[in-house]
Amino acid sequence: MEKHEYAEYVYLTKGEYMYLQNKYGDYELNRKINELNKSKLRDPKRIAKVKSDYHALISKGMQTVQPIRDKHLIEAMKAELHKTSYRNYFLFIMGLNTGLRISDLLPLRVMDVRGKSHIVMKETKTRKNKRFLINIELRNIILDYTKDMNDEDYLFPSNKTDLPLQRVQAYKVLNRAAQNVGIKDFGTHSMRKTFGFWHYTINKNVALLQDIFNHSSPDITLRYIGINQDIVDKSLEHFSL
Repeated sequence: MEKHEYAEYVYLTKGEYMYLQNKYGDYELNRKINELNKSKLRDPKRIAKVKSDYHALISKGMQTVQPIRDKHLIEAMKAELHKTSYRNYFLFIMGLNTGLRISDLLPLRVMDVRGKSHIVMKETKTRKNKRFLINIELRNIILDYTKDMNDEDYLFPSNKTDLPLQRVQAYKVLNRAAQNVGIKDFGTHSMRKTFGFWHYTINKNVALLQDIFNHSSPDITLRYIGINQDIVDKSLEHFSL
């Protein structure tokens, strides 16, 4: 399969990149890609030594991003964010309730959500047009959050520039809150994975969730939301020879 350049000396197939992205999240994966690229720049001989960039990245012991499976921890995370920043709290609420990627959430403007029943957009990653329902409770939170904002304002404005909050900064503020309440293996994909985990837990409809996430197979969806790992763990819990 054709490999694509993700850094000057790092090449992956689209399938390899998507697997790593789903497993580790954008922030952690991009950090490791940059690390691998820098190590090759420091030691040109390393380029010939590496079996494949995919194997080099998979063996780097990256943190696996997980959904939040405990509702008490979800509520604790909400409270932790709310006491420090309404914007960060709202970002977390939006991620949990829409299942949107962080790259699709951050550029949203007030006009995209206020008074709307759906978010209509072209997904950054897939370039597909999608409609995402805004549930009734979220609509009320949106009205409260945006009451003093103009239609053209970004939903998640940066504190330092006129641009929206950047993904790296979003990761930092969310991850700090997660650490403070004892949530492990958290990344920006955790909100989307948590949406998927609880949607599947409540509805038990993997085909529907697969369509929401634009995944190519049910197995990818189950693996993405951590259900496969849960099944494996449960099967081994009392397995003894």
